[in-house]
Amino acid sequence: MAVILFGTTTKHKIIGVRGDKVECFHCHRKYAPSLILEAEYFHIDYIPLYHYPDRDVYNTVCPVCGFKDFIATYKAREISNLTVSKEIQDLSYLAVQKDKNKYDFVVMDNLTKEQTLIAPNVKMSEIKSSVRIRGGKPKEIIKVV
Repeated sequence: MAVILFGTTTKHKIIGVRGDKVECFHCHRKYAPSLILEAEYFHIDYIPLYHYPDRDVYNTVCPVCGFKDFIATYKAREISNLTVSKEIQDLSYLAVQKDKNKYDFVVMDNLTKEQTLIAPNVKMSEIKSSVRIRGGKPKEIIKVV
């Protein structure tokens, strides 16, 4: 007897840092947000078979606090085609080592050198997932000993 699982699943695709600097509604800081596409798929045994293009949802994510905000599809497609240089994103993600396996997750503004503590005493895997949620890449994390 075989069990067949079917249903829908959502896949997240990080498009990257796009658009102009805007103020976050949650933390009130001005940075260029990351654009993320949430696409819905029909699956059988967790193998995606059919993409529902009418159910695509675009979100902008604040790179500091991780606050997600819905953005209209037509507007997202306009800004997703823009090429943005690395200089527009003035942030660095830092992992400050406290103990052997514990780190403080800090976001640093490269222009003002202001540091914002996001999470104290966390593992590196939690920091990497937090960076992904904010639209960044885990290889951009700077380890500080």
